[in-house]
Amino acid sequence: MALAISFAVFVIVTAAIIAFGYWRYVVPGRLYESLETAEVAPPLVESYDDTDSSPVARAAEFVGTKLPPSAETASALQVKLLAAGYRNRNAVAILYGLKLIVMAGTTLLMLFFGLNSLDSPLLGLLGVLLGLYVGFRLPEIVIARRIRRRQEKLRKALPDALDLIVVCAEAGLTIDRCFRNVAQQLGIVHPELCEEFSLFTAEISAGLRRKEAMENLARRTQEIEIKKFVAVLIQADRFGTSMADALRTHAEYLRVRRRQEAEERASKVGVKLIFPVFFFIMPTMFLVTIGPAAVSIARHLAKAFSGGR
Repeated sequence: MALAISFAVFVIVTAAIIAFGYWRYVVPGRLYESLETAEVAPPLVESYDDTDSSPVARAAEFVGTKLPPSAETASALQVKLLAAGYRNRNAVAILYGLKLIVMAGTTLLMLFFGLNSLDSPLLGLLGVLLGLYVGFRLPEIVIARRIRRRQEKLRKALPDALDLIVVCAEAGLTIDRCFRNVAQQLGIVHPELCEEFSLFTAEISAGLRRKEAMENLARRTQEIEIKKFVAVLIQADRFGTSMADALRTHAEYLRVRRRQEAEERASKVGVKLIFPVFFFIMPTMFLVTIGPAAVSIARHLAKAFSGGR
């Protein structure tokens, strides 16, 4: 039994390491290898069709439509969904309906376990309240994690985009044309940022003022570095300063900041390794080095106390 458990743990850990290495190194490597033969095309803003949604999304939309959130809640959810990359016109209803469905499911589950396993009504009531809170908050936690991942991708892509914008600006192109060129050239490597730039140029083409389009870009992404980038563009446009110089300085600032963050993370590695070394590596080393000696000593002591028999 112990051998089977050890083998199962070994297989699970090996599969996890292989999957992590594949998605962390192999997939990006294949992406960069395909850049040489890839055709450059402008990224298209995702178009959503309600008829192609899954049954779960349709059910959540139905519930969210029948039990709509307040205007303030809908506005807050809309901001989060835009930052996560969801632009379906019914995204707010789907998310709110999903929150209600998950809340009902977790509440019924906690109520079922409470009625079957708990003798105290107070603990059952606490379990139901916990199910209500966790079920209502769980979809937002998933959305928040997606927002963080997307913002990290935007933050990593921004210096490369700024370099290309500087080159285009020094060639005499307007800022709108610079954004369009960046969206065309970097669409494969950084699709998230290029999608936002495509939306920016689309708003400009629709007649929106440049300042308002830039503010919408910062509001959609909710990324601090993009907000700083938009502030630099607005300031340069307002005072008539050189756009290329301002963007070059900002790109250098972003690279220095990224290097400092990498150095800060590297300096924390020693402290973070204390706990895995203390709880996992050291017990294993003690077991391998001291274990045989301890077994031998125990045997000799047992013989000594038993009179040598």
